[in-house]
Amino acid sequence: MIAPEAVSSVNLVKSYGRVRALDGFSLSVPRGAILGLVGPNGAGKTTWMMCVAGFLRPDSGDISLFGEGPFDASRHSGRFAILPQDSELPLDATPRSLYRSFARLQGLRGEEADRAAEAALSAVNLSGCASKPVRTLSHGMRKRAMAGQCFLGDPELLMLDEPMNGLDPEETARLRDLILSGKGRRTVVISSHNLLDLERLCTHIAFVEAGRISRFAGMAEVLADGSSLEEAYLGRGRRADVAYPKVTE
Repeated sequence: MIAPEAVSSVNLVKSYGRVRALDGFSLSVPRGAILGLVGPNGAGKTTWMMCVAGFLRPDSGDISLFGEGPFDASRHSGRFAILPQDSELPLDATPRSLYRSFARLQGLRGEEADRAAEAALSAVNLSGCASKPVRTLSHGMRKRAMAGQCFLGDPELLMLDEPMNGLDPEETARLRDLILSGKGRRTVVISSHNLLDLERLCTHIAFVEAGRISRFAGMAEVLADGSSLEEAYLGRGRRADVAYPKVTE
């Protein structure tokens, strides 16, 4: 039976020394949802994404992708892609060469990998500079290059950490359209401080406070009383900047 969740985590705990970044973080993301993660800096959003991707190992708790257990390259390559926050590309490589390599890592081969690379470059408006070294690209172009690699092939799950940072309004709109092009077919998790972008994009929202989920709901429910997402978040009974990671004894 196909699991109804694209990703789920139960009671995740992750500490960095005395700082507990995740403190019983439980969240299930329905297949086909576009989920926005909202919370102050240090609330645990990025740490959770890194645990789901297998870059970090939680101290305790359970993670499952597609109901198949934690990330495993043999099962999940090509099905899952992530844009880490503040990630960088090799400065001497070109976007085209990188995309072709990334496509092969996603399980595509030969001409299929080349076609996927060209399609992703076009999707983020980089075809015209695809053969230029990354070091010659502007900051915004580099951000687009990082975001575009997530759309190589046809991944079932995307996790995007602050994907709109550094993009101009036109390119932000292009990336929004690209995310929405897979609505209902692809699951997307977006961590962002831009609440208007999340309100436009997301079908579900999760508020993160001090390493835990404080609210999970459909976007329609959150906005049902006519509030904006910003009003719903800031009016949740706490100031937006009071949640910090717990320091353990």
